[in-house]
Amino acid sequence: MSSLSVMSLITKLAAIIAGIFTQPTVYPTSVMPQDTIVDFIVVGAGSAGSVVAGRLSEVPEWEVLVLEAGGQPPSFTKIPFLHFASEFPNISYVNKYPTIAPKYSSQFGVLTDPRYTTGKMVGGSGAINQMIHNRGNPQDYDNWAQLGNPGWDWETVLKYFKKTEDYRSPMKPRDAPFRGIGGPMSVQKLGWMPPVGRLAIQAGMEVGLPEIDYNTDTKIGSSILQLATRNGERVSSADAFLKPNMQRKNLKLLVNSQVIKILLNKNNDAIGVKYVHENKVKRVFARREVIISAGGADTPKLLMLSGIGPREQLRKHGIDTRVDLPGVGQNYQDHVGLRGISWTIHPNISSSIFERISPSAMLRYQNSRDGPLSVPLGICASYLLNVHNPDEPTVPDIQVFLICALDGQDYGLFSLNGYQESVREYYRPTLGRDGFFMLPMLSRPKSVGTVTLKSRNPFDPPVLDPNCLSHPDDVELMVKAAKASLKLGNAKIFRRALGAEPFKKPIPGCAHLEFQSDDYWRCFVRGMAGAMSHISGTCKMAPDSDPMGVVTPRLIVRGVRNLRVVDASIMPQIVSGKRNKKGESGILLANIEELFPQRARNKTGVLREMVDEGLFPRKDWQDFISSIEERILLEHHHRLVVLLEEGAGVDVVYRYLDFAKALDKVNHWVLFRKLKLLGVGGGISLPSEYKLSQLETRNREKRE
Repeated sequence: MSSLSVMSLITKLAAIIAGIFTQPTVYPTSVMPQDTIVDFIVVGAGSAGSVVAGRLSEVPEWEVLVLEAGGQPPSFTKIPFLHFASEFPNISYVNKYPTIAPKYSSQFGVLTDPRYTTGKMVGGSGAINQMIHNRGNPQDYDNWAQLGNPGWDWETVLKYFKKTEDYRSPMKPRDAPFRGIGGPMSVQKLGWMPPVGRLAIQAGMEVGLPEIDYNTDTKIGSSILQLATRNGERVSSADAFLKPNMQRKNLKLLVNSQVIKILLNKNNDAIGVKYVHENKVKRVFARREVIISAGGADTPKLLMLSGIGPREQLRKHGIDTRVDLPGVGQNYQDHVGLRGISWTIHPNISSSIFERISPSAMLRYQNSRDGPLSVPLGICASYLLNVHNPDEPTVPDIQVFLICALDGQDYGLFSLNGYQESVREYYRPTLGRDGFFMLPMLSRPKSVGTVTLKSRNPFDPPVLDPNCLSHPDDVELMVKAAKASLKLGNAKIFRRALGAEPFKKPIPGCAHLEFQSDDYWRCFVRGMAGAMSHISGTCKMAPDSDPMGVVTPRLIVRGVRNLRVVDASIMPQIVSGKRNKKGESGILLANIEELFPQRARNKTGVLREMVDEGLFPRKDWQDFISSIEERILLEHHHRLVVLLEEGAGVDVVYRYLDFAKALDKVNHWVLFRKLKLLGVGGGISLPSEYKLSQLETRNREKRE
């Protein structure tokens, strides 16, 4: 049976599993008449666009329309284990964009144009990726601010990272100030892991890497990976920010609608977009703004199709230049990962890929939503370290992922498909064997690529050139990363408990070099390393002094009014860490408050109206009101904990909860859960419902 036939069978199996255990998330959609007028148009219902649309719709008088090129997400996207189904051939819910033939990396690959996969559905790539939640390093954001982008420093964005988050795993007291509870995005540590994953922290400690929470300020150490999941199911940004708000009358979603052009008037004001829906070209107009959240590849493509970009690039394709912005499509940054550093372990002590979809695993998932199907295939833990400067205490330059599976463990059906025949033969001894491998990743590569147009046809894919390892420093750093990975995998605990043995056979293409010498590793890196599909920076944010900047620190496109870009393409430098789009959502949320100040004023206006109407007596609440106005858009639950620690009574707790509920920002029981987790609040118990009318009655009785 051919590998294509096997993949076809597994595709059908994945669909059956998904159909048994989950129901597809169905987002209410609309069909808009020609020339509809709304306040905001959001292009893309992916990781960033979902956040933008959901937050803007909190202002009832703002009409928000989201245009998504793809359709509804298939049911398999809810089951973490089945994330790999996005790599199946001939599927409609992803884009597989070809890239330029790599000159410096992936030399042992069989494809001359490796594919860059993005999600084409509500939820975007956040509905198909591995769900790893990683904010990056504090220095990443401080660097952004130092480059001339105020409001993007770590101290500022941390508040909003916390606001988006509902962290559901135990935490150490020192880590609590960096985590959020009660936000829309559920985050938790991996639950189920095979035996090698359960030893990951001990292995790291052997080499001097203590256990850490990598989403705090501590960045050198070992950590079990954190995922955006809840109750064994994926939580995409669309699940967290879009779906819960679709009942709002001012929020509309239109699927299977590809935007092909941004409409500009003679003054270069963005006034709407042109899109294709059901084979018909339509227009929609915006009273306030058009917001592009199409991702690192499609956002620069759309700008250029609309006449916004490098003049020479536009002229080449016969597109009239409306705004000459040479930075559009430049500054393409991506992480670089290295495969192939592997160990085999004793048989029958772990679980094969086929056992992870066995009837017992399925039954376990059905009954308790845990087990192998509740986590992505392979990923377990990560190690953050600085191999260039080992004495650096807080800023890693690489991240090494412990992958709890072995290339070849699936008998080469998927894991070896992209390699040349000589490499597949090299892996033959591992076929069907259990084991693991270390995947080192450069946190801040220096190599930079480009996104350009293939043609003026909006349905042609963009031309992607990651240009991986073009900078020699990246190669040298990856050589050091490979050696560090080898040291981690050779930890005594892996050998003692699992019988781990490194795969010592020289890889074809490098066998003429001394095994594991620096020259051998350079050859190995050139052959086996490649881009990790974390495309960023292609419409970078910069001050006016930077000629290659595309958007301002407020994300407004230069030279165009009423047009913003809000997605990973605005990053001036890629964040260090395997970038799941959930972390990206938290960053972009930070500026939603500041980019649209009227929205924030509306919330504090509600507070003032409630005070003026006597719902909260001025005598009791004057000091509290003045202190909370600055924080009301940040973290209600943290303020409540402070109140309780300061000795506030039950009445104050009830008043605060009613106040928070009136702003539609907090659920009573979410707050109550945090109090119990942190051991605060004494014997306070909350009623199942507590209305403002009850509070008013009690206050009136006290006054009388």
